[in-house]
Amino acid sequence: MGDWVQVFRENKRLLTFGFLFSFFSSFGQTFFVSLYVPFWIQSLDISNTAFGTLYATVTVVAAVLISFSGKYIDTIPLKNYALFVFGGLTLSVLLLSQAKSLVLLTAGLFLVRWLGQGLMTHTSSTGIAKFFEGNRGKALSFSAMGHPAGHFLLPFIMLPLIAFAGWSNSLIILSLIALLIMIPVILAIAPVCEAKSMEEKNNVKDSVKPAHTNHFKSLDFWIISLNIFALPFILTAVFLYQYTIGEARGWSVSWVAFSFSFFAIFSAIGLLISGNLTDRFSGLFLFPLYLIPAILGVLMVTISDSQYVFPAFYALVGIASGLGSTIKTATQTEIYGTGNLGKVRSYFSTILVLSTALGPPVFAFLLDRNVPFNIIMAFSGLLIILSSLASFRLWPLEYFSRMKALANVWVGKTKTRKSKP
Repeated sequence: MGDWVQVFRENKRLLTFGFLFSFFSSFGQTFFVSLYVPFWIQSLDISNTAFGTLYATVTVVAAVLISFSGKYIDTIPLKNYALFVFGGLTLSVLLLSQAKSLVLLTAGLFLVRWLGQGLMTHTSSTGIAKFFEGNRGKALSFSAMGHPAGHFLLPFIMLPLIAFAGWSNSLIILSLIALLIMIPVILAIAPVCEAKSMEEKNNVKDSVKPAHTNHFKSLDFWIISLNIFALPFILTAVFLYQYTIGEARGWSVSWVAFSFSFFAIFSAIGLLISGNLTDRFSGLFLFPLYLIPAILGVLMVTISDSQYVFPAFYALVGIASGLGSTIKTATQTEIYGTGNLGKVRSYFSTILVLSTALGPPVFAFLLDRNVPFNIIMAFSGLLIILSSLASFRLWPLEYFSRMKALANVWVGKTKTRKSKP
């Protein structure tokens, strides 16, 4: 714990920036948007299907745009880039507050998905990864803690605010509060970033790794992409249809909501663990392994209909999600270096956003045709297992030796315990 305190004390401006950028990326996340869907549907007199189609469409367009706009974090000072992204996000929330027509709703949804879920997360993780070498795992872990904080706090804040001020005014109030918090935080990182940039210029080593310049022809790129795609593809769909799934299995709404709280709690635990693990073992070593809890969670809901399985499922996928938030970024940094990290990560951010766009319609298609949830989750488990196994191809040979040594140590300790009277 002392290490964490020291890392924060020495880098509090950058880490506060990273945490809050992750937190306010919630404005573009599905769980936040879903709070306002009933009001938009009623106000514009559109169907759930029509809204779902619109949401998927703008998400796909936003995902494509991320691959073009995300690379500029490599060439534009972080402060300026962050001001553009956050300023645009605030304007998009204000636009949604006035979404009394389909045109305004479409424009607002597109902007919050592009700038919120996409570039806010991209800016937080890429910016932190670029400016940290030692303690990178802890820094990424601390910054990513903003995501579970947003999942946990914003529904509790927004539901009473909507009831008190109305849905439109609640978005206006929230965007103004976010501006008052974030503008000083963004401006405060300017001297820190300038000092870090000067350090980089004085460094002889080039942080760009030329072996991976042709990314789309590299098998490694597609292995990482599959790993990044699998879990969000499944989780976004489960989040969106969790109450439908619960109703089909005879679970109460309150039980489903209670179960979901385990995701926020255990993803935070996963994030806390991931920082120390990444700094100790490296992101690349952990990259195929962090999905193991998710595999166990998906297998549990595949073989059991018990209501007690659902919170356990959310706990296990929450741990995997928390671990992955740090490990995936660290792995990309270790493989591709920091010089063109923004460009490379923009491609992976596109893959991530596409996965969240494609998951819900695929699950909806299967659920509408009465495919049992167990069968859907069985295939979901196979997808995660495949992505985990494929990721082992990224390991150098010494990692397999390290894994064997760790297994031998664990077996030795187990035998010692059993032999004691």
